[in-house]
Amino acid sequence: MIWTHNLSPYIFKIGDFGPRWYGLAYVIGFFLGYQALKKAFVEGKFPSLKESDIENLMIGLVAGVVLGGRLGYCLQNMDLWLKDPFYFFHFNEGGMAFFGGLAGVVLALVLFAWRKGMGFAALGDACTVPAALGLGIGRLANFINGELPGNKTDGSWGVIFPQFDPVNPRHPSVLYEMVTHFILAGVLIWAGRQEWAKAKPGVLGAIFVLVYGLLRVVTEAFREAETYWGPLTNGQGASLVIALIGGVVLERLLKQKPKETMEIL
Repeated sequence: MIWTHNLSPYIFKIGDFGPRWYGLAYVIGFFLGYQALKKAFVEGKFPSLKESDIENLMIGLVAGVVLGGRLGYCLQNMDLWLKDPFYFFHFNEGGMAFFGGLAGVVLALVLFAWRKGMGFAALGDACTVPAALGLGIGRLANFINGELPGNKTDGSWGVIFPQFDPVNPRHPSVLYEMVTHFILAGVLIWAGRQEWAKAKPGVLGAIFVLVYGLLRVVTEAFREAETYWGPLTNGQGASLVIALIGGVVLERLLKQKPKETMEIL
């Protein structure tokens, strides 16, 4: 049965204002990230750090996600940014890009690790599962907002998004992505329990990038696109690039001895 999207983006509303589900999704994601880093610290995975360092790192990661994600979105929508030089600061209007957020997180981890004189790979590994879960929760919030509807479909699972297309049912593509993010979290939880992953910092991070990229290639097929890399959409092309990077790094890590891995990362 075709369903018409009628969900409110607000958890509750007083007048014209109120907390949004999308904002709550970010809060949950950051909370999961903080708890994962704190757990890794308690387990002795960051022997050179103090507990206060975890809080400082989390602040840097939040900044990396928000600023990187927003910058990535603005670069993808240069026409809007050129019309309004302050468009970057319109956070209340939404608009975040995964690849920008990923770059922001990596930069925050690298800078923090450099300041502390340690490898960044173990830090990144601790963030992978909460990142996957946070992305999944974020995609659910996207759906509640009625954002990113997919291609037209004749399937009974199609959804009509009135603000986007009041006539044609479309794939709920963000729900497909939500499922793949939770699958990614499951893969990471499984891998994190394996001895070959525990012995080599960076393996979970590489798996995250590889699997995310491959799954994103699949889900992007259900989303409309205006730009293409040959037969691939722009999003599929970018996803394949990061999947390739993740695959190369993973292969390199698995071939090395644990001591060599620590020296490199």
